[in-house]
Amino acid sequence: MEDRTIRVLDDEVRAVVDGIDPATYLRKLVDLLYYDPREPYDASLVPLVISADQHRRYQRAVEQICGAALASFADRRERGGPAADSFERLLLDLPLRDDVVSGNARFDFLEEGDCPRLVELNFVGVGTTGHSHQVGLALLESLPELKRRYRCLHPVETFREQLLRNGIRTVALLTKDNDRDYYGSWLDRLIIVRGLRPVRAFIVPRRDWSSLRSDGRSLSFHRTVIDAIYPRELTWRPSIEEGAEWCRFFVQSGARCLDHWSLILAEDKDLRFLLAQDPAVAEYLPRTWAPAEHPESVPLAECVVKRRHEHAGDGVEIAPERLPPDDGQVIVQERIRANRTFVRSVLGFEGVVTYDVSAHVSFDYHLRDRRLLACSVSGYLSRYAPEGDIVNISRGGGVLPVLVERDAPVRSDS
Repeated sequence: MEDRTIRVLDDEVRAVVDGIDPATYLRKLVDLLYYDPREPYDASLVPLVISADQHRRYQRAVEQICGAALASFADRRERGGPAADSFERLLLDLPLRDDVVSGNARFDFLEEGDCPRLVELNFVGVGTTGHSHQVGLALLESLPELKRRYRCLHPVETFREQLLRNGIRTVALLTKDNDRDYYGSWLDRLIIVRGLRPVRAFIVPRRDWSSLRSDGRSLSFHRTVIDAIYPRELTWRPSIEEGAEWCRFFVQSGARCLDHWSLILAEDKDLRFLLAQDPAVAEYLPRTWAPAEHPESVPLAECVVKRRHEHAGDGVEIAPERLPPDDGQVIVQERIRANRTFVRSVLGFEGVVTYDVSAHVSFDYHLRDRRLLACSVSGYLSRYAPEGDIVNISRGGGVLPVLVERDAPVRSDS
């Protein structure tokens, strides 16, 4: 498993990055609301560079994967039938008022050589973030000579374009009551609100949801008509089950529901469901089996066990000693020989790490026509793990700035 590709910067970029002043970079991280001493998040001074060719490869992958996932979702909504459990029935019973479903997803990849390999799909409440993407902007502002060749894609900018394209001028971000207790989460909301202008975005914590009024045709908040709602709460199964009546209220309120809750039906960890819609997606998927299907020819040391409805690296066991019982809630995937890269961080870490590449995805999908009306990579998030292969910032590590190569030279003042 140690024979992996080590990503390196080209000489020109390395020379520029080697000259960065960590104190200047840290000040930019503070100015751009990424870093605060009350809740510090580590960030690399060394970026991950996505070449123009790699960006096109990710864009193709995202279009294929998103199209397959949403076609499967449309089929599931259309055919109805018995639900697997009460939660699936809850989701299927939530009405869809429009022919077009819109949202902002996040697809988590591990890079293996030149190929992005998909490990997880997330369609509800995670696709538009402000906080973590500030590291790329901070690097470009600290090293403006990089702007000639590179840019930083930011999901909030694409979200703003999506809202304006759909005629949305006001949006309510539904949040937890205790968002302010987690400084990073609160900064995330502030960055989104600021970045969506001229769209007016309202942060509405759960305790204030009763101030949202609906007559079934329109939704208002303190006498302001709300065109759309975007969930940053009610995004996990327990919270949706507990707040089912609120979900029904919002989808029947007359406002556009972005990241409609029933899209969770397209979030299965067993990614084989995508192949029924588009066999070509196999290029990006790890081989996957139910425990009872696992072939003896594949050593367990080359496998990963995952619980199908866990997130954030929970329920993941790498190189298991034995397989768990086949209860329908566990899958076995081949272990991906993930690439590694070098990190030098603002908090003093230095070394070679495993990283992921999360592609944030903006989409509009026509359910009856089974057609993507719009689909693009709206931003890249890369997290790193100093040890092991579970790449998640909450388990130790940080964020890599991601720079995307421009297709053609641009003026130095652009």
